[in-house]
Amino acid sequence: MASSSSSSSPLKFIEKALLATGPFALSYTDPDQKWVIRKHLTSFLQDFSNFDLSTDTFNHNNGTTVQLFRLDGSLRTPQQSTAVQLTIWVHENYPLTPPLVFVIPPDSMTPVRTNHPFVSSSGYTNSNYIETWEYPPCNLLNFVRNLRRVLANDHPFVQTDSIPTKTRSVSRPEALDRLVTSLHYDVLAIMSISEEEIESLWRLQKEVKQRSESVRTIISDLETERETLKENVLKLEEDTDVLAIWVERNYPKLMKATSKDVGVEEMFEMEEEKKLLVESLAADKAIEDVLCNLEEASRRGEMEIGSYLKHVRVLAREQFFSRHHHLYM
Repeated sequence: MASSSSSSSPLKFIEKALLATGPFALSYTDPDQKWVIRKHLTSFLQDFSNFDLSTDTFNHNNGTTVQLFRLDGSLRTPQQSTAVQLTIWVHENYPLTPPLVFVIPPDSMTPVRTNHPFVSSSGYTNSNYIETWEYPPCNLLNFVRNLRRVLANDHPFVQTDSIPTKTRSVSRPEALDRLVTSLHYDVLAIMSISEEEIESLWRLQKEVKQRSESVRTIISDLETERETLKENVLKLEEDTDVLAIWVERNYPKLMKATSKDVGVEEMFEMEEEKKLLVESLAADKAIEDVLCNLEEASRRGEMEIGSYLKHVRVLAREQFFSRHHHLYM
């Protein structure tokens, strides 16, 4: 159950809360720890009196439930007019463990800026002061003072164009915070450039892949064309061989023809048997053509059936002897 110091002085409330037992007991068990917490809370509330102190239940990410001091208030930074609402939980292991700080958005329409170096989208705050926390040098009051300077350099809700540069000297923690902020945005810029380069390389890879497919297609077509050319070359070689043999056989006749001893017809004079065979085949073909013409004329009624049969018998007889002749030559 939560309780608040609004109805009593902060010091009395702190002492009463630290001495509580039973269901109202806080999770701070060591007497020395309680004394340090009392001292640090008192100092803090003297400097930041606008913060309200209370006790409440806190749930850790691992499911553990503890009863802790809780501070709620606004932190106004020098450079920004917009105040930052904070909730600070004093850890059960404080001061050995730093407090847990959450930035509270003013409304649902004003979320924490994306990629803030110290404040996550959930509002959890983790500055360099917390990262390097070491007791006794570190304490609640100095932490919140440091946080105010951190948020002044880089507000969680208001966009800042650049980290302000001051001529005055700054403390080592503040210098480290500024350096971390600068490095954070440098890393974001480098990551953005790298993502663009990676995207460009992906597009280039896709284009190279497409070109590779085109090249493979062209190579395949060239291979097919080469095989076709090989076949044509082989055929041409065969034709050349046939022509060479013919020239070798007919060269003497060609010489005679050019010397006017014989005519061109004599150059291509065939052997007697082959000549008879060609004449027989020509005669057979001619008879076949005549028979077809007679059949067509008879079909159209241009020739009497008797005349048609007479001519067919004569031509069939001649065709028979012609075929018999060239088959047994």
